[in-house]
Amino acid sequence: MPEDNAMPTPPEQSANQAIFDEVLKSVEIDPALLAELGEVTSDPEQAIDTAIRQWLQRRAIKEADRSRPLTMNPVVPPRGEWND
Repeated sequence: MPEDNAMPTPPEQSANQAIFDEVLKSVEIDPALLAELGEVTSDPEQAIDTAIRQWLQRRAIKEADRSRPLTMNPVVPPRGEWND
């Protein structure tokens, strides 16, 4: 049976972890925004995490809406042919 390439091998996994750690360290947030967020919540990290998750969910929903085919409106019969 061929090897499954979906699962990263340990060296690739450690490289991915290193990239993730670098991105995590390099995220900078405007100090004024953090100060404002600190006035609203005692846990800004959780608030930022929740906001990003909600943004990603809305983005996924919008993309799913765009992928649905448009349904055509039914043809309206000419005047006098209504089935009332």
